[in-house]
Amino acid sequence: MSNNVIDVHQGNFQTEVIQRSHKTPVVVDFWAPWCGPCRMLGPVLERLANEPDAGFVLAKLNTDQNQALAGQYGIRGIPAVKAFRDGRVVDEFVGAQPEPMVRQFLQRLRGATASQPQSRPQAAQPSRDPAQRLQQVRQQLQKGNGCEALRLLEHFPAGAEAERAARLKPLAQFLCRPSQAANGDLQDTYQQAANALRRRDYGAALYNLLTAFNREKAGGERRAQPIMEGVLELMGDNDPLARPYRQLIDA
Repeated sequence: MSNNVIDVHQGNFQTEVIQRSHKTPVVVDFWAPWCGPCRMLGPVLERLANEPDAGFVLAKLNTDQNQALAGQYGIRGIPAVKAFRDGRVVDEFVGAQPEPMVRQFLQRLRGATASQPQSRPQAAQPSRDPAQRLQQVRQQLQKGNGCEALRLLEHFPAGAEAERAARLKPLAQFLCRPSQAANGDLQDTYQQAANALRRRDYGAALYNLLTAFNREKAGGERRAQPIMEGVLELMGDNDPLARPYRQLIDA
Protein backbone atom coordinates (compact mmCIF):
# COMPACT_ATOMS: atom_id res chain seq x y z
CA MET A 1 0.00 0.00 0.00
CA SER A 2 1.16 3.54 -0.77
CA ASN A 3 0.29 6.74 1.04
CA ASN A 4 -2.59 7.23 -1.41
CA VAL A 5 -3.96 3.67 -1.04
CA ILE A 6 -5.02 2.54 2.43
CA ASP A 7 -6.97 -0.29 4.02
CA VAL A 8 -9.94 0.79 6.11
CA HIS A 9 -12.24 -1.05 8.49
CA GLN A 10 -14.86 -0.41 11.15
CA GLY A 11 -12.26 0.84 13.61
CA ASN A 12 -10.64 3.53 11.46
CA PHE A 13 -13.39 4.41 8.96
CA GLN A 14 -14.46 7.53 10.82
CA THR A 15 -10.90 8.88 10.92
CA GLU A 16 -9.51 7.70 7.58
CA VAL A 17 -12.62 8.32 5.45
CA ILE A 18 -15.12 10.67 7.08
CA GLN A 19 -12.68 13.06 8.80
CA ARG A 20 -10.02 12.85 6.09
CA SER A 21 -12.58 13.68 3.39
CA HIS A 22 -12.92 17.18 4.86
CA LYS A 23 -9.35 17.82 3.67
CA THR A 24 -9.09 15.68 0.52
CA PRO A 25 -11.56 13.49 -1.41
CA VAL A 26 -11.59 9.84 -0.36
CA VAL A 27 -12.72 7.13 -2.78
CA VAL A 28 -13.83 3.95 -1.01
CA ASP A 29 -13.57 0.65 -2.89
CA PHE A 30 -16.01 -1.85 -1.33
CA TRP A 31 -14.65 -5.27 -2.36
CA ALA A 32 -14.23 -8.90 -1.28
CA PRO A 33 -11.55 -11.52 -2.01
CA TRP A 34 -13.97 -13.88 -3.80
CA CYS A 35 -15.27 -11.17 -6.16
CA GLY A 36 -13.87 -11.55 -9.70
CA PRO A 37 -14.91 -8.07 -10.93
CA CYS A 38 -13.29 -6.61 -7.80
CA ARG A 39 -9.96 -8.07 -8.89
CA MET A 40 -10.42 -6.32 -12.25
CA LEU A 41 -11.38 -2.91 -10.87
CA GLY A 42 -9.07 -2.79 -7.84
CA PRO A 43 -5.77 -2.50 -9.76
CA VAL A 44 -7.24 0.24 -11.96
CA LEU A 45 -8.24 2.30 -8.94
CA GLU A 46 -4.87 1.73 -7.27
CA ARG A 47 -2.96 2.76 -10.37
CA LEU A 48 -5.00 5.94 -10.75
CA ALA A 49 -4.59 6.76 -7.06
CA ASN A 50 -0.83 6.53 -7.45
CA GLU A 51 -0.66 8.83 -10.47
CA PRO A 52 1.01 12.22 -9.92
CA ASP A 53 -1.49 14.78 -8.65
CA ALA A 54 -4.16 12.10 -8.27
CA GLY A 55 -6.09 14.41 -5.98
CA PHE A 56 -7.74 11.69 -3.90
CA VAL A 57 -7.03 8.90 -1.42
CA LEU A 58 -8.19 5.38 -2.23
CA ALA A 59 -9.57 3.49 0.79
CA LYS A 60 -10.14 -0.25 0.32
CA LEU A 61 -12.78 -1.88 2.50
CA ASN A 62 -13.26 -5.67 2.65
CA THR A 63 -17.03 -6.13 2.89
CA ASP A 64 -16.74 -9.68 4.22
CA GLN A 65 -14.84 -8.37 7.25
CA ASN A 66 -16.92 -5.19 7.63
CA GLN A 67 -20.51 -6.23 6.99
CA ALA A 68 -21.98 -3.57 9.28
CA LEU A 69 -20.30 -0.78 7.30
CA ALA A 70 -21.36 -2.36 4.02
CA GLY A 71 -24.94 -2.45 5.27
CA GLN A 72 -24.75 1.12 6.54
CA TYR A 73 -23.85 2.35 3.05
CA GLY A 74 -26.39 0.19 1.24
CA ILE A 75 -23.91 -2.13 -0.47
CA ARG A 76 -25.89 -4.80 -2.31
CA GLY A 77 -23.42 -5.60 -5.07
CA ILE A 78 -19.65 -5.35 -5.40
CA PRO A 79 -17.41 -3.86 -6.43
CA ALA A 80 -19.06 -0.66 -5.26
CA VAL A 81 -17.17 2.64 -5.28
CA LYS A 82 -18.25 5.69 -3.31
CA ALA A 83 -16.56 9.10 -3.31
CA PHE A 84 -16.61 11.00 -0.02
CA ARG A 85 -16.12 14.72 0.38
CA ASP A 86 -16.85 16.80 3.48
CA GLY A 87 -17.94 13.67 5.32
CA ARG A 88 -20.60 12.51 2.88
CA VAL A 89 -21.02 10.49 -0.31
CA VAL A 90 -20.99 12.81 -3.33
CA ASP A 91 -20.74 10.29 -6.19
CA GLU A 92 -20.72 6.52 -6.68
CA PHE A 93 -20.86 3.66 -9.13
CA VAL A 94 -21.30 -0.11 -9.02
CA GLY A 95 -19.53 -2.77 -11.05
CA ALA A 96 -16.17 -3.13 -12.78
CA GLN A 97 -16.33 -0.08 -15.02
CA PRO A 98 -13.76 0.36 -17.81
CA GLU A 99 -10.85 2.68 -17.08
CA PRO A 100 -12.18 5.59 -19.20
CA MET A 101 -15.40 5.58 -17.14
CA VAL A 102 -13.41 5.45 -13.90
CA ARG A 103 -11.31 8.40 -15.08
CA GLN A 104 -14.49 10.37 -15.84
CA PHE A 105 -15.75 9.58 -12.35
CA LEU A 106 -12.50 10.87 -10.83
CA GLN A 107 -12.45 13.93 -13.09
CA ARG A 108 -15.92 14.88 -11.82
CA LEU A 109 -14.65 14.51 -8.29
CA ARG A 110 -11.51 16.57 -8.91
CA GLY A 111 -13.39 19.18 -10.93
CA ALA A 112 -15.96 19.69 -8.18
CA THR A 113 -13.17 20.03 -5.63
CA ALA A 114 -11.14 22.48 -7.71
CA SER A 115 -14.17 24.64 -8.42
CA GLN A 116 -14.59 25.44 -4.72
CA PRO A 117 -11.57 26.73 -2.78
CA GLN A 118 -13.45 26.26 0.48
CA SER A 119 -14.00 22.82 1.96
CA ARG A 120 -17.73 23.04 1.38
CA PRO A 121 -19.39 24.15 -1.87
CA GLN A 122 -21.05 27.54 -1.65
CA ALA A 123 -24.80 27.02 -1.65
CA ALA A 124 -27.00 29.05 -3.97
CA GLN A 125 -29.38 31.44 -2.21
CA PRO A 126 -32.91 30.22 -2.94
CA SER A 127 -34.91 32.76 -4.88
CA ARG A 128 -38.29 33.83 -3.50
CA ASP A 129 -39.67 34.03 -7.03
CA PRO A 130 -41.15 30.61 -8.00
CA ALA A 131 -40.01 30.83 -11.63
CA GLN A 132 -36.47 31.78 -10.65
CA ARG A 133 -36.36 29.10 -7.92
CA LEU A 134 -37.48 26.50 -10.46
CA GLN A 135 -34.71 27.60 -12.80
CA GLN A 136 -32.19 27.23 -9.96
CA VAL A 137 -33.43 23.68 -9.38
CA ARG A 138 -33.10 22.86 -13.07
CA GLN A 139 -29.56 24.22 -13.20
CA GLN A 140 -28.48 22.06 -10.27
CA LEU A 141 -30.08 18.95 -11.76
CA GLN A 142 -28.38 19.59 -15.10
CA LYS A 143 -25.08 19.63 -13.21
CA GLY A 144 -25.99 16.38 -11.47
CA ASN A 145 -26.25 18.08 -8.05
CA GLY A 146 -29.26 16.24 -6.70
CA CYS A 147 -28.66 17.11 -3.04
CA GLU A 148 -28.41 20.83 -3.80
CA ALA A 149 -31.56 20.63 -5.94
CA LEU A 150 -33.37 18.98 -3.01
CA ARG A 151 -32.36 21.85 -0.75
CA LEU A 152 -33.80 24.35 -3.22
CA LEU A 153 -37.01 22.33 -3.49
CA GLU A 154 -37.67 22.57 0.25
CA HIS A 155 -40.56 24.94 1.07
CA PHE A 156 -41.03 25.68 -2.61
CA PRO A 157 -43.19 28.81 -3.12
CA ALA A 158 -46.81 28.32 -4.09
CA GLY A 159 -47.71 29.05 -7.68
CA ALA A 160 -47.98 27.56 -11.13
CA GLU A 161 -44.38 26.31 -10.96
CA ALA A 162 -44.99 24.21 -7.82
CA GLU A 163 -46.40 21.31 -9.84
CA ARG A 164 -43.33 21.22 -12.08
CA ALA A 165 -41.11 21.40 -9.01
CA ALA A 166 -42.94 18.42 -7.50
CA ARG A 167 -42.23 16.38 -10.65
CA LEU A 168 -38.51 17.19 -10.36
CA LYS A 169 -38.25 16.13 -6.71
CA PRO A 170 -37.98 12.33 -7.30
CA LEU A 171 -35.18 13.00 -9.78
CA ALA A 172 -33.36 15.17 -7.24
CA GLN A 173 -33.76 12.46 -4.58
CA PHE A 174 -32.41 9.86 -6.98
CA LEU A 175 -29.35 11.91 -7.96
CA CYS A 176 -28.66 12.70 -4.31
CA ARG A 177 -28.79 9.05 -3.22
CA PRO A 178 -28.87 6.66 -6.23
CA SER A 179 -28.30 3.57 -4.08
CA GLN A 180 -31.58 4.13 -2.22
CA ALA A 181 -33.62 3.68 -5.40
CA ALA A 182 -32.33 0.25 -6.29
CA ASN A 183 -32.30 -3.20 -4.86
CA GLY A 184 -31.50 -6.66 -6.11
CA ASP A 185 -30.54 -7.19 -9.72
CA LEU A 186 -31.61 -3.67 -10.79
CA GLN A 187 -28.88 -1.94 -8.80
CA ASP A 188 -26.49 -1.74 -11.75
CA THR A 189 -29.27 -0.47 -14.03
CA TYR A 190 -30.11 2.38 -11.66
CA GLN A 191 -26.43 3.24 -11.17
CA GLN A 192 -25.89 3.40 -14.93
CA ALA A 193 -28.89 5.74 -15.16
CA ALA A 194 -27.41 7.99 -12.46
CA ASN A 195 -24.03 8.08 -14.18
CA ALA A 196 -25.68 8.97 -17.50
CA LEU A 197 -27.66 11.78 -15.86
CA ARG A 198 -24.47 13.29 -14.47
CA ARG A 199 -23.02 13.23 -18.02
CA ARG A 200 -26.26 14.84 -19.28
CA ASP A 201 -26.74 11.79 -21.50
CA TYR A 202 -30.50 11.76 -21.05
CA GLY A 203 -31.06 9.16 -23.77
CA ALA A 204 -28.92 6.59 -21.94
CA ALA A 205 -30.49 7.55 -18.61
CA LEU A 206 -34.03 7.08 -19.92
CA TYR A 207 -33.12 3.78 -21.56
CA ASN A 208 -31.85 2.37 -18.27
CA LEU A 209 -34.77 3.78 -16.31
CA LEU A 210 -37.20 2.29 -18.82
CA THR A 211 -35.53 -1.09 -18.35
CA ALA A 212 -36.11 -0.77 -14.61
CA PHE A 213 -39.66 0.51 -15.20
CA ASN A 214 -40.60 -2.52 -17.33
CA ARG A 215 -39.11 -4.97 -14.85
CA GLU A 216 -40.79 -3.31 -11.89
CA LYS A 217 -44.14 -3.00 -13.66
CA ALA A 218 -44.43 -6.77 -13.80
CA GLY A 219 -44.06 -6.90 -10.02
CA GLY A 220 -46.38 -3.99 -9.32
CA GLU A 221 -43.63 -1.55 -8.33
CA ARG A 222 -43.28 2.06 -9.50
CA ARG A 223 -39.87 3.28 -8.34
CA ALA A 224 -38.52 4.16 -11.79
CA GLN A 225 -41.61 5.96 -13.09
CA PRO A 226 -41.42 9.15 -10.95
CA ILE A 227 -37.69 9.41 -11.68
CA MET A 228 -38.39 9.13 -15.42
CA GLU A 229 -41.10 11.76 -15.12
CA GLY A 230 -38.56 14.03 -13.45
CA VAL A 231 -36.06 13.51 -16.28
CA LEU A 232 -38.76 14.27 -18.86
CA GLU A 233 -39.72 17.42 -16.96
CA LEU A 234 -36.08 18.48 -16.91
CA MET A 235 -35.76 17.89 -20.67
CA GLY A 236 -38.83 20.01 -21.43
CA ASP A 237 -42.04 19.54 -23.37
CA ASN A 238 -40.50 20.14 -26.79
CA ASP A 239 -37.58 17.74 -26.63
CA PRO A 240 -38.18 15.15 -29.39
CA LEU A 241 -36.31 12.46 -27.45
CA ALA A 242 -38.74 12.81 -24.56
CA ARG A 243 -41.96 12.22 -26.51
CA PRO A 244 -41.72 8.43 -27.05
CA TYR A 245 -40.75 7.88 -23.43
CA ARG A 246 -43.77 9.89 -22.25
CA GLN A 247 -46.01 7.66 -24.35
CA LEU A 248 -44.42 4.50 -22.97
CA ILE A 249 -44.82 5.35 -19.30
CA ASP A 250 -48.33 6.79 -19.83
CA ALA A 251 -49.54 3.68 -21.65
